[in-house]
Amino acid sequence: MKNERVAYYSIVAIFFLVILFSVRYIVNTTRILVDYEQQITPTEIFWEINKSDSTLRIKEPVYLTKSYYLSELQREAFKDNNEIYQELYHDSVPNKGSILNLKPPFILWKNNKNDTIRVFKNLKTLKFIKAY
Repeated sequence: MKNERVAYYSIVAIFFLVILFSVRYIVNTTRILVDYEQQITPTEIFWEINKSDSTLRIKEPVYLTKSYYLSELQREAFKDNNEIYQELYHDSVPNKGSILNLKPPFILWKNNKNDTIRVFKNLKTLKFIKAY
């Protein structure tokens, strides 16, 4: 009787562990990355990027990668604004001008069928364009 109970509880524990790890795997592999078709409603970002895979979670399962960079026209315009320019183009940042270099908090949004992500930070609107 005792051996049957131990076997039963060990099978139940193994079953729950398999379910737990399979759900984690499915969640991690079913990410939707922001692209041309994706629309993002205005979302306030308070959290940092995920350092392990260099993505920013916008909302589950939508993630943003480092392929969006500040537009050329705005790069020249924001050279005078030291705070934003330093965040994007500081010597220690790996991808100069990438949207992932911005420090939270900020608000970001994107229209569908458009390659431009707009970010509102420090009373300024920044436009990031997808690099191909």
